[in-house]
Amino acid sequence: MSDAIQLPESLTIHHIDAQYNELNKQFNDAGDQIEIDASTLETIDTSGLQSLLALVNTANENGKNVVWQNTPEILTTSAKKIGIEKALSF
Repeated sequence: MSDAIQLPESLTIHHIDAQYNELNKQFNDAGDQIEIDASTLETIDTSGLQSLLALVNTANENGKNVVWQNTPEILTTSAKKIGIEKALSF
């Protein structure tokens, strides 16, 4: 069974502390399969990308499999620009 995590509409430096803490809790509480639904994501900056990378890396280190659902172009393009698209496991 997989656990679904819905990303917020915006992952930017303005609210990243609270967002990261909430996402981290969801990742920690999730089982071995984590589905990230990014369908509502409209805005992301480098701090948002760094947070996602940290979450995905930690999940992988803990033996959890991360699967992306409904990944918007803004996310894939932004990750590609800074060279972390493979690390995020798109």
